[in-house]
Amino acid sequence: MKQLLSSLVLFFVLFITGCQENSITDPIITESVQKVQTTSEAFTSGVIPLEGLLLIPGRFQSYFSIRGEINYTHELVLLDPAPPAPQYYIDLNLSVRATLTDEGHNAFRISSQSEDIIYDSGDRTYILQKSFPVLGRNDGMVLVCRFLVTTDGVGLNAKWLAFKDDHRTNKNSVTGDPFTLPTVRIDMVQ
Repeated sequence: MKQLLSSLVLFFVLFITGCQENSITDPIITESVQKVQTTSEAFTSGVIPLEGLLLIPGRFQSYFSIRGEINYTHELVLLDPAPPAPQYYIDLNLSVRATLTDEGHNAFRISSQSEDIIYDSGDRTYILQKSFPVLGRNDGMVLVCRFLVTTDGVGLNAKWLAFKDDHRTNKNSVTGDPFTLPTVRIDMVQ
């Protein structure tokens, strides 16, 4: 009789233990596990004003006055979320609308759009040099803009006028071994 009673108590204890909430088949949940499902980490947009005087190349003391703006969108897209070496690319869209006027009140327009993709494997600063054609001129004049691009945003570093063939040799241009496309130049700053 004692054995029967002991067996019933043991069975009752095992039954109660087996019916409790956190059984062996329930998954273990820890609070340190976090999954990020986003493909885009940051998106910014803004306006860079274009104002001031620009020296006309090849002429002594001749200037154009520039008025306008550059609208931009900057999107940082995560390619590899693995912690050892996250990789990104920056999708940069630029839209330039500006007017150049000289002392004689002649006006020339600049109207251009571009999209650039810059691949990044760390927190670096890239120099993007772009040229935008001046409309209504036969001499190939371009507005050259140098942008500093990071994973956080974009800023205008310098602007000057040049002619289509010599804007890469301007004294303000960056030296080095860039990745070059027509009217585009990207350098990496260490």
